[in-house]
Amino acid sequence: MNALAHKPAAFEVRLGGKPAAGRRLILLPTEDGWSLVSPNGELAFHGLGTSGRRECLEFAREHGVLWVLS
Repeated sequence: MNALAHKPAAFEVRLGGKPAAGRRLILLPTEDGWSLVSPNGELAFHGLGTSGRRECLEFAREHGVLWVLS
């Protein structure tokens, strides 16, 4: 990484149609990829490398995610 490297933004991912605390995941960039975590910090899924964000979004979609909020 250098001073010009872009740091990706975090996204909130919600399961279902209503924002209930137990049905939300947050998509966060990590040093080695991307992670989906619950609002209380529990890891739901981790994708490594440059394809990690796509893997996290595919995991979320397979588990019924309807919204991705940034």
